Amino acid sequence: MQYIYARTSTKEQNVQQQIDYLETKYKVDKVFSDKQSGKNMDRPSFNELITTVKSGDTIICQDLSRLARDTQSLLDFVQDMTNKNISIQIDDLGSTDITSATGKMVLTTLAAVATMQREQMIEKQTIGIARAKAEGKFKGKQQSQKTINACKKALEYVDKGLSKEAAAKAASVGKATLYRYINDNK
Repeated sequence: MQYIYARTSTKEQNVQQQIDYLETKYKVDKVFSDKQSGKNMDRPSFNELITTVKSGDTIICQDLSRLARDTQSLLDFVQDMTNKNISIQIDDLGSTDITSATGKMVLTTLAAVATMQREQMIEKQTIGIARAKAEGKFKGKQQSQKTINACKKALEYVDKGLSKEAAAKAASVGKATLYRYINDNK
């Protein structure tokens, strides 16, 4: 059996593009996909894939970063699949089977590069946030309109005599979120 695994880092991204591309190149029996970060190996469809594959099966993925963003996690996963006689083909590497001896050598090098890229991205992001904070432009993650409305409702309850904790609970908003809303809107 052959399985596709596709992943995007966020829900807003389109995972279907990876799936469509791979389905045009490979005969597959089932597709698994996730929309969440590769830094965590605990992903719903990924977990389902791992419990589905059997000895002799093949996992097809567009590129290494779709499997994992952490070198050690990726190497551990590949070793686990190798031990179970499951092949992993990476399309961007010319369909190289990264469970083969040559594939493992390529994998080790590229996994280290992927980890470096992720760490560089985080470093750049941290520098950008620090600069934006220094310039007074960074406000962090903005609250959704739903959260704002819930906080306003909680403040109405506070005006009617409820404690902030009770008001937050009555309005279905976290206490910390309510306090942050109050501090941000003084």
